[in-house]
Amino acid sequence: MKKEEILEKSREENKKKDAYDLEVGYKAASAASIAMVILAFVYYTYEIVSGKGSNPAFYSLITIYNGVFWGYKAIRLEKNRGLSIASSIIWSILSIMLVGCYFVFGK
Repeated sequence: MKKEEILEKSREENKKKDAYDLEVGYKAASAASIAMVILAFVYYTYEIVSGKGSNPAFYSLITIYNGVFWGYKAIRLEKNRGLSIASSIIWSILSIMLVGCYFVFGK
């Protein structure tokens, strides 16, 4: 196979897949995830300190997002796979606990 044929096949396979766009999308999702966790921490801390109680249903949405995000990353990427798996497991366990708390205690 000639060099030109290989380059043409590579271009055809990667058509509509700009590496820079993919990287920006990944970093945007990571930044959004971190911002979501920080805001959830602020809300949750305020609810505890003010005595308003908590809303585990709301927090379970945030934790499941992170569980799926890190799980998908662990499946698709080999880089830092162990950290991604651990993060996914921790977020998923927290999500299950929050859903259980919502249905058991009715808060």
